[in-house]
Amino acid sequence: MEIEINDILTSAIYRQEPFMDQPFDFSEGDDTELYSSTGQLDSLSLLTIISDVEKQLFKVLGYKIKLASEQDLSFQNSPFNTYGKMLRFINDKIQISLKNIAS
Repeated sequence: MEIEINDILTSAIYRQEPFMDQPFDFSEGDDTELYSSTGQLDSLSLLTIISDVEKQLFKVLGYKIKLASEQDLSFQNSPFNTYGKMLRFINDKIQISLKNIAS
C-alpha cells in the first residue's frame, strides 16, 4: 500500500508541474521542501494536489479520506512541509480511517 500511496502522491505533484514556474526538484528525497516559506508549492497548488490525492485514494480504497483541515494549511508545523512529511501524513490518515471502518 505504501508504494501505491507514494505513486499517487508523486503523480499528483507532477500533474501540477505545468502550472509551476519551474519543474519540481526532488533531489532532496523525503526532505524535498513542498509547502513552506522556501517550498515549491503555493497554497492553490497544495490544495489541488490534496484534492487529486483524495480522488485517487477513493478509486483505490473505495471510500473517502479527508486529508487536510484549515490548521494543516499553515506553514508552521504543516504536515505538507516536505515530501516525506506529506507521505507519512497521508499514510497515517489512511491507517486511522481503516481503524474507524473496522470498528
